[in-house]
This record gives sequence, structure tokens and C-alpha cells, in this order.
Amino acid sequence: GPNRIAVSYSIMRFQDPRLMQKTMPVNSYLWDVQKPNAPETTLTPNSPLCSLRFNTKNPETLVGGCYNGLVCFFDRRKQGKPHAISVIETSHHDPVYDVRWIQSKTGTLCASCSTDGRMLWWDTRRLHEPYDQNQLADTDGKLLGASSMAYNTEAGPHKYLVGTEQGVVLSVNLRNKKTNNGVTIYDQGAGKHHGPIYSIQRNPQHFKYFMTIGDWTGDRKSTRLNSSHSQDL
Repeated sequence: GPNRIAVSYSIMRFQDPRLMQKTMPVNSYLWDVQKPNAPETTLTPNSPLCSLRFNTKNPETLVGGCYNGLVCFFDRRKQGKPHAISVIETSHHDPVYDVRWIQSKTGTLCASCSTDGRMLWWDTRRLHEPYDQNQLADTDGKLLGASSMAYNTEAGPHKYLVGTEQGVVLSVNLRNKKTNNGVTIYDQGAGKHHGPIYSIQRNPQHFKYFMTIGDWTGDRKSTRLNSSHSQDL
């Protein structure tokens, strides 16, 4: 219902030697905001969730992206264990930093992105392998690691915005795959972020405008507003 929120939890400092010998917590939670003293449901994937989204068509189901690169599908009515999990051989090689439900008649399709430089598209009814994938590379073929993603059907069901760990924004247009896999690199000027883009979101009223959040330096966070009238966005 509208009173529930999903909270993914994972420790993002993956290479911190203080954490390497410890068991990382794996639980994430669903909360009823009107009953804040305890979570309504505890999700228990095998690997911590870096991202978690309610299904917009069926709020009883969720999709999560894991620390170990796998994608998990949850049904809130069937306890907290994943209802389905992707397999290592066909999944991401790095943590799944963002996952989004996308427009479909079945309400079962989603897209995931990772710092391994790939986007993968999944049908949660068949998670044994993605039904499509795309490399996120610049014109020289260098892979750019995805750290966040925006998807809005009103802006175009085939269009995605991807924030990268290199601090640049990518526009991905699946209808233009013949040109650099549909990837357009945006905002490479002096004003770009100097570190990973942790969040990217379109303006809900003016879809060609979007905002990014990231680091100017290694230890300071800042926000930067980016806008464009480009038809590719």
C-alpha cells in the first residue's frame, strides 16, 4: 500500500580491510510508516541489497540488486526469502547499484546497472538470464561504471539516464543502438562531478531537466543541477 517503504541496506565500502574478516549484514526491510517501531517484513537475500524497488504495477512484489551482482525478486506475501534469484554466470560482475521496473504489459520487466559497465534487462518470471544487455562505453570503447539510474516512462519507455562512477551522465536510447550502443555521453565539461554520481532524477514536470547528486572531492558531497533540451535525453 501507499504507507509502505522499502529500505535496502548494504555496506558500500567494499574493500575496507576492517570489514573483510567480518560477516556482513544481509537483511533489508519493509516498513509500515504508521508503525515505525519495527519493520513489517524482513528481507533475507544471500547477499546484501544495494538497491530495492517496489513494483509499480503490483506493490506486493519488489526487485533488488545485490552486492554480489545478482538480481532478486521478492513477493511480500511469501515471507522474506527471495522468490527468484538470477544466476552468477549471467549476472553482473560488480554490485548492482540500481534497479528499476520498466514499462511492460506484464509488469514483470526491469533493468539493472552496475559498476561493471553494463546494463541488463530482466523478466522476473525467468531470471536465469537477462533478455537484453548493453555495454556502457565511451566512443573509445572504455567502459563506464554505472552508479545510479533514472527511468521515467513519460520521458520515453526506451530512454534511460545513467550516472557513472566517473562523474559523467550517460543517456541510453535503445532505439538508437546502432550509434555507440545507443549511449550518448553528457556533461564532460569542467563542471562535471569529480566522483561517483550517487543519484540521478528527472524533473517530474519537465522531463528534459534532471538533477544529479555526487562528490566534488573524495570526502565532500554536493549537488549539481544539470539541464538540457537535447532530444536524445
